[in-house]
Amino acid sequence: MTACAPASAESSLPNFTNSDGRLAHDEVIAHIPRHLAETPSVALAKFNIVLYRAKHLTEQRLCEGKWTPRGALLYQYIPGEADTRPHTSGNKPGSWLVQTFRSPVNLACPDTTRAEYFLEMSRHLPAWISVRPAGQITVFRLGQAFTGGQHPLAAR
Repeated sequence: MTACAPASAESSLPNFTNSDGRLAHDEVIAHIPRHLAETPSVALAKFNIVLYRAKHLTEQRLCEGKWTPRGALLYQYIPGEADTRPHTSGNKPGSWLVQTFRSPVNLACPDTTRAEYFLEMSRHLPAWISVRPAGQITVFRLGQAFTGGQHPLAAR
């Protein structure tokens, strides 16, 4: 898997109209390095802690500190306790895969688009997490936007 150079997030904001009705959920995907989490339980805890922190910092910056609720959990993949081996496919050998899909909810910041919110949230997340708002094909990682054919988790 080869990484493409990401589009500049700031310059690509007007182009976030690449909606796709089949992607009707917010998605978060993480490949948590094994050296950061020795077990699946620790990986899930680390995932939830960094996601909460990024959400909080995003709401402080964009929503005047107003809390935006998370949508209903539609799907979650987490490694089970019986999984003694980390995820080894793709470019992330030795990592725990965690993936969630949630129903989108209205943001507490009325002048902010979902793409802007997720872009800002990605700035506060570690390199091993990428996020995608519902209805979009653009994925955000480390404050950068990745679209069609680019691999946000492969770029370092």
